[in-house]
Amino acid sequence: MKKITREYHHGNLRQALLDAAIAQIEETGDMSFTMRELAKTLGVSSAAPFRHFANKRALLAAIAALGYERLGALYDKLDVLFANDPGECFRRKGITYVTFAVSNKACYLAMFSPALSDKSEFPELKAAGARVFSSILATVEACQKQGLLADFCVEQISLTIWSVGHGLANLLINGQLSDLGIAADVTAAEKAAAAVTMVIRGGLWKPVDG
Repeated sequence: MKKITREYHHGNLRQALLDAAIAQIEETGDMSFTMRELAKTLGVSSAAPFRHFANKRALLAAIAALGYERLGALYDKLDVLFANDPGECFRRKGITYVTFAVSNKACYLAMFSPALSDKSEFPELKAAGARVFSSILATVEACQKQGLLADFCVEQISLTIWSVGHGLANLLINGQLSDLGIAADVTAAEKAAAAVTMVIRGGLWKPVDG
């Protein structure tokens, strides 16, 4: 684990642990660190982190919940801005999902960590994740009510756009689009997401009569 130069001395150890774990994941894309390593990085005893998190999985759950809360807040703003334009809200949420992933890599990786596939132990995380997906469902449903989308069910469309956004986000984060000249930064992510969203809309949108 790489040394984080700013050590913890006093104050909010829980937040310091979150910050240190997020910094580690952001820098390396790796979640294989141990709680003991975090404690050493912050200059506290190996037992100290366990006063705030039962185990590493609980720490990752807190990071993931933070990610869902941040993404949910972004979606809430879009819902207000485009309350009367669900088609544009649909487009913006697709782009925001991808740019969020690139600019919040640590949270995003924790959100989809295999270690947290079963969220039953973490009701706050489960609720935060459900809120984000419900936001996508609500926008798709609003589009359907205005006759914008093809006649698939709301859940099928939502799953499709989520899967595509998630795949693009992972390709960007892992640098797997570099051969196409697409960098893993927010500007490139926004352009790529806008292009993909346009294609999705082309396939799902009903043709305009006349």
